[in-house]
Amino acid sequence: MTTVLERVGEALSSATALSSSRSQLLGFHLLDTLGAWLAGSRTEEARTLARLGADTLIGEGPLDAIALRVATIRLTEIDDIHMPSCTTPSSVVVPVALTLAAAFGEPRSMRFAQALSAGYEAITRLGAAIAGPTILYRGIWPTYLVAPFGAAAVAARLLGLDGGKTADALAIALSMSSGGPGGHSAGASPRWLLVGQAARAGSLAALAAARGYTGDRTLLDGDWLSQVHGIRCDAGPLLAITEADGAVGTLSLKPYCAAKQTIAAIDAFLELLEGGVSPAEITAIRVSVPAAYRAMISGRQVTVSRLRRITSVAYNLALAAYRPDDLGDITRPDLSADERISALTARVEVTEGKELTRLYPQRWPARVTAVLSDGQEVSALVVDARGDPARTLDSSALLDKFHRLADPVLGSKDADTMAAACLGAIEHDGALAKLCAAVDGLRIS
Repeated sequence: MTTVLERVGEALSSATALSSSRSQLLGFHLLDTLGAWLAGSRTEEARTLARLGADTLIGEGPLDAIALRVATIRLTEIDDIHMPSCTTPSSVVVPVALTLAAAFGEPRSMRFAQALSAGYEAITRLGAAIAGPTILYRGIWPTYLVAPFGAAAVAARLLGLDGGKTADALAIALSMSSGGPGGHSAGASPRWLLVGQAARAGSLAALAAARGYTGDRTLLDGDWLSQVHGIRCDAGPLLAITEADGAVGTLSLKPYCAAKQTIAAIDAFLELLEGGVSPAEITAIRVSVPAAYRAMISGRQVTVSRLRRITSVAYNLALAAYRPDDLGDITRPDLSADERISALTARVEVTEGKELTRLYPQRWPARVTAVLSDGQEVSALVVDARGDPARTLDSSALLDKFHRLADPVLGSKDADTMAAACLGAIEHDGALAKLCAAVDGLRIS
C-alpha cells in the first residue's frame, strides 16, 4: 500500500510544466524575498548570527549559508506568508533553492522554478495539514516545525530525486522537526537561529536520501505527529489536487515590517487617517480582530525587544499616525520616547470581533474604531489587507518595495541589476546564473 509520504514524494518529483502566470508569481516572490534578505542583513540580529557563525565551529559551506540566509530573511517580518497554514514559505524555499542551485553548478531555470514550486507546496500543505493557525497559539511555531520538510522538498527537486527518494528525504526531514515555540526571550532570542538550522536540517535530509539513506515513509500514516508533537495531521491538504497557480498563488505579501496579524488593522487605521481623522483628536482606539490572535498583538511593552515592536498593534498604529515611513524600517528602533507615539499606543484596546473570528484563518481581518474628542466614532473594516491574494501587490509596487529594502545595501544601480536577474531567473538559465553569482558574491556581516 502506498504511504502518504510516498504519494507526496511522487507528486513533488513529477516534472510538470509551470504556467506562465505561476512562473511570474515565482519571480515576484523571489524578488520580494531577496529584498527581505538584503534589508535583514542590516539588523543587529543578523550581525549577531553572522558573528556566531564566524566564532564557532559552524563553517562557510552551502548548508551553513542556508541557515544564515533563512534566519536573516525570517527575522525581517516583511517576508510573505500563507494565511491558511500560518507559514512563511519563501523565507525557507528561496534561500535553499538559490544556495543549492549555485552549489550544484550550472543552475537550470526550469529545475529551479520547479524546486521553488515544490517547496511552496510542501510547506503550505503540511502547515494546513497540522492546522498551523491553531497550533501557533498553543506555543508551536508552524514555520519552524515544517521548515525541514519544505527544505527537503526543494533540495530533492534540485537533486532530481525520484518519488521514492523524495519520500525518504521528507521522512528524514520530519524526523528532524521540532514542535517548539522557537524562542521569544527579551534578549538575544534563538528564534531566528533555530528556523535557519531547521532549514539546514531539511536540506541535509535530501542530500542524505540522494546518498541512499532511507526514512520511515509511514510517519504520516499513523499517529506519529500526535505522539511526538501533540499535533493531529490531516492528510487531505497534503494529497489535494493542485489548483490554478498552486500555493504560490495564495501567498500574502507584506507591505510593512509587522506581524501579519496587525496588517489589516494598520490598513484600516490608515484609511481613517486618509479620510480626514487627525491623530490629535483621537481619545481612544478599538481594534477588533479574530479571537485567535487578539492576545498576541495586544502588548504595549515595546521597549523589551524589536520583536515586541513588530507584534504590537498599538505601536504599529502609533507609527502609522506619526511616523508612517518607519512602518517599513526593518531595524524597527524603539521610538516610544516620542510622547505622541507613547500616548497613542496607550489609547489602543484590542478586542475580539466575533464576526471576524468566523473569517479566520482564510482571512486575517480587522476593524478599527477611533473615538474622537467630540464623542464621535468612526470605523474602518479591512477584510483583505494590501498584499493579500485579493489585493496583491502589482509588479510596480513590488519593485518599489524591493528598492526601499535593497538600495541602502546595494545602491540603486546594483539593485536594478539584481531585480532584473530575479524576474528573469525563473525562465532563463543566464539570469539564474547571474543571480546565484550575485548572491554568493555578497558578504554581508
